[in-house]
Amino acid sequence: MKKLHLVLKHKWYDMIATGEKKEEYRDNTDYWECRIWRNRFDIQEVVFHRGYTNVTMTKKVKSIEIGGGKREWGGDPNKELYVIKFD
Repeated sequence: MKKLHLVLKHKWYDMIATGEKKEEYRDNTDYWECRIWRNRFDIQEVVFHRGYTNVTMTKKVKSIEIGGGKREWGGDPNKELYVIKFD
C-alpha cells in the first residue's frame, strides 16, 4: 500500500486532528505531479507530520483531484491545486 507523506504547519495539522479540516492542498507543479498525480491510483493513505516532529497521523485517501481550495483551510479557490480528500 502506497502512502503519501506530507509535512504540515501545526495549525493545519491540528485542524485535521480535530476533524475540522477534510482536505489538504498542494500546488500544481512538476514536483507534486510526480509525487501525487502519477501515483493517484496507488496512494491509499496519507501520513501527516506535525511540522518536522515525530508526531504523525494517518488518514485514508478518498480522492485526489485538481481544483480550487477553501481559504479557511489554506487553499485558494482561484488557483488549480491538488486537492487530497481524506476520511
